[in-house]
Amino acid sequence: MSETLGSVISRVRTERGMTQRELAKKVEVSNSTISRIEKDDGIHPDPPTLKAIADVLSIDYNYLLALNGQIDDDADIRMIQRGAKNLSPEQRKKMMNMLNMMFDDVFTEEHSGGDT
Repeated sequence: MSETLGSVISRVRTERGMTQRELAKKVEVSNSTISRIEKDDGIHPDPPTLKAIADVLSIDYNYLLALNGQIDDDADIRMIQRGAKNLSPEQRKKMMNMLNMMFDDVFTEEHSGGDT
């Protein structure tokens, strides 16, 4: 991964024409917290803070989690997750049934942790 959590947040915030202070206010953290995150100053924001930053800046939350070392980064999985968010409950159920039929040895309650 060539980008860091801080560089992505800083770049996108700047592209959106937002100051660190404005982002901090919208995320409800201190300006110094945003500054430290953007400098990759050894701070690892908690998931709720990352979620708020992702929402305010319209960045993929899972990508930020991956950059923060909280989940493994896989572009294919991120794409599937983004797509799944746009499915109706019926479409999502259909997708899961297809995956279960095609990959029954992988997509089981035991392997998925029951998150479906």
